[in-house]
Amino acid sequence: MAPPPSVTRRRALLAELDPRTISGPRVPLLVFCLTSLLAGWDDKALQLALPEIQDDLGLSLTAVGTIASVTMVVTTVAGLPLGYLVDRMRNRVRLIQYGEVAANLGDFIQALAPNGATLLAGRALGSVARVPDGVAQLPLLADYYSPASRGRVIALLKAAATVGGLIGAPVAGLLVTAYGWRHATLMLAVLATAVACTTFLLKEPVKGGTDRAAAGLRAPAEPPPPPRFWEGVRAAWAIRTLRLQAISGFVYSLIGGPLTMTVALMAARDYALTPFQRSMMMEAQLVAGLVAVLVAGLLNDRLVARRPSGLALVQGVGTLAIAVLVLAVGLVPGLTVFVAANVVFSVIVAMQTPTYLAMMAHVLPARHRGVGFQLAVPFQLLGSVLGPLLLALTEGMGLRYVLLSTVPFVVAAALVQLAATRSVAGDIDAARRAA
Repeated sequence: MAPPPSVTRRRALLAELDPRTISGPRVPLLVFCLTSLLAGWDDKALQLALPEIQDDLGLSLTAVGTIASVTMVVTTVAGLPLGYLVDRMRNRVRLIQYGEVAANLGDFIQALAPNGATLLAGRALGSVARVPDGVAQLPLLADYYSPASRGRVIALLKAAATVGGLIGAPVAGLLVTAYGWRHATLMLAVLATAVACTTFLLKEPVKGGTDRAAAGLRAPAEPPPPPRFWEGVRAAWAIRTLRLQAISGFVYSLIGGPLTMTVALMAARDYALTPFQRSMMMEAQLVAGLVAVLVAGLLNDRLVARRPSGLALVQGVGTLAIAVLVLAVGLVPGLTVFVAANVVFSVIVAMQTPTYLAMMAHVLPARHRGVGFQLAVPFQLLGSVLGPLLLALTEGMGLRYVLLSTVPFVVAAALVQLAATRSVAGDIDAARRAA
């Protein structure tokens, strides 16, 4: 007897969620998932051990904050030049391999640091050296895997990072408690180095090969010359979908800091949640986001095949839903509403993040993906810089009213994202033809 149609559809859905159904090489997906899983464990160990580090090395909070700020600016500014380098290089996997080696060297320097200056130098090296990995990873994944699988591949990487976030803090905490911060950092560095060695199993994919195959095009008789920097910037900025996403990213970054800070303060002040209770809420958000990100990967691949404009629709509708959540928290006081809104917010963000990355992987031509992926970063940085000014305008207001003041900006970002529904399909076709 044949199973009911609903059971058949459910089985088909679960089958598509199985990573083994993804067409393409297995090694890159495994390697990138492992590196995503372990990313940031060393940072967690150092954050947890900050009091012990201060006692051991006499390190001030000002010094730690300064190096963190400088590292953030350097990594942001380096994005576009590295993206240009990714577009020009014939062997892009070298950036990932050498970056991982240098980053782990920074971890070893931190573990063995005899003074605060050496510790900060190792921390800076570890943070900056991972930038090429992040810049080169998505363009490589787009060339390893066909357009029909990219959504699930990106979602799996995000899911691996979420799992790493769930287990990284407890593991780092146990190691620091049992062995001290130096031995804990050293052990995590050894583990990360072992995983980094797997990047030397990667082979360089054919640039644009999967896009040409999807469009039914043959490879050119001779490879085109490497693109120039401004050629890549102009070509990427000519894509309407990317321009709209960059603008919405600016608005998002403008309110991101105030929104996050206000919610954190409300949890402690308005609802008197203890640090442990707040950590439990964060764990619930991570678990809910883990499920959502996997669903998003499957949904993205289906939308690309059937209705590409749905990618922008997921972004815009999700942002409108965030505006509704902010209104609910601001207008309907209550712990249940507050916790539920935070969990739903995590689900929406978990859906939006891989959707945005998948959309960019599809609308950007293979020749300019390195620069294209980084083109929105300056807009995000500008929004982050201006965010404190927005917060200063609400100084003295109640937390609920500070939260409500962000709603117009959230709605504006949603409208910009929804405007991209008209251009996604055409931009995807153009990107495949340009391959």
